[in-house]
Amino acid sequence: MTAVALEGQNALLIAVQTPDLAAAQIHESLEELTDLSASLGCTVVGRVVQVRPRIDPGTFLGSGKLSHVSHDVKRLGVDVVIFDNNLSPSQGENLERSLGVMVMDRTQVILEIFSQNAHTHEAGIQVGLAQLEYMLPRLVGMWAHLDRERGGIGGSKGTGEKQIDIDRSLIRSRITRLRKDLRHLSRERTTQKKRRTHCLLVSLVGYTNAGKSTLMNRLTNSDVQVEDRLFATLDSTTRVMVRDNRPAILLSDTVGFLRNLPHELVASFRSTLEVVRDADLLLHVVDLSHDRFEEHIDTTESVLDEIGAQGVPRLMVFNKIDQVESKVALLMARKRYPEAEFIAAVRDDPTEIKGNIAAFFEKRMVSAPLLLEYRDSADLAKIYRWGRVDAVRYEEDGIHLTVTSTPDNLDRIRAKVPAARDERTARQGEGALSVEGP
Repeated sequence: MTAVALEGQNALLIAVQTPDLAAAQIHESLEELTDLSASLGCTVVGRVVQVRPRIDPGTFLGSGKLSHVSHDVKRLGVDVVIFDNNLSPSQGENLERSLGVMVMDRTQVILEIFSQNAHTHEAGIQVGLAQLEYMLPRLVGMWAHLDRERGGIGGSKGTGEKQIDIDRSLIRSRITRLRKDLRHLSRERTTQKKRRTHCLLVSLVGYTNAGKSTLMNRLTNSDVQVEDRLFATLDSTTRVMVRDNRPAILLSDTVGFLRNLPHELVASFRSTLEVVRDADLLLHVVDLSHDRFEEHIDTTESVLDEIGAQGVPRLMVFNKIDQVESKVALLMARKRYPEAEFIAAVRDDPTEIKGNIAAFFEKRMVSAPLLLEYRDSADLAKIYRWGRVDAVRYEEDGIHLTVTSTPDNLDRIRAKVPAARDERTARQGEGALSVEGP
């Protein structure tokens, strides 16, 4: 999809309130659409809400309201009309014909923001795929020339092939190619994941612009890009959080979530979001200074369900507490979420959060006494990498170790270091690794 130049354009926002939607919901959604429009460089010059029992199948709005909007477009110098809903291809075409200006829906705005922020090869493929899948059913309403008939070529017979059919074929071919590229990148990501299987993975999740990247920089002493705008982060970034911990603890940051996130984007970014589904722990970051932070929590939980991460343990982190205007609101949040962390990531020391993450994993560790023969001592490095060696004794029959790690990592020691036997069963001539609790 060709980028839409909206910098400096005047935008009119429109929503329809049907009986299933409360006025407060419409207001909050329009507030968010205002932020989205600002991210594209638009200046919002007006907002229109129509209350009606159902959506008009042809023009979305009623005829009277459409006439009123057409007058506002001329009076306010509107360049683009943005609907806080998804429009059908025919609705978009009819509206542009009636209003005489560009018409966009919420999904198109979000796709455009993602397109502007896609700075890496993988993000570009993911956004491009989502845009093409959005575009495919809308070809009729996007370019008038696509309805022209084109005659047959060479020995072809019949009435000829419509230009729109040719474009559809080209788009489908491009979609197939992008999906193939994504599968290749997904295999590369799987290879990278295998190299990190001995590590503990923590993933940052949350609503867009909640401060996840800022918190990641504080927790890992890194310099991940931080910007105060929606969807500044599209790519999954992983850094070591606690290097001297065994197993090492990694922290990953990825794309933020949003209410009504287009399903095309969720599908395209599914491989990137696998880091969330595969995590051992989620840090759910919430912007406590936002008036609608509880809705942001619900939206994040909904997306986690959609990508299959509902069962991953999580720690709630309320960020930007320095921007909360009401002390009462802060006290109420602390009372409602007593297990949560509260921080201003731009200034506060995150040591307590690190400690709680380490404590979370420590509770899930188990210990095993191992006996490693001297001839296999080169494998000691693997054991030190996959677990914490609490005690070492060098005796005549070999190296006696007490190793604490996750059950999975102890299983990996069993598989990768077959000479490392449980010293209790070794005396009985058995080779199995028996794991006991701490």
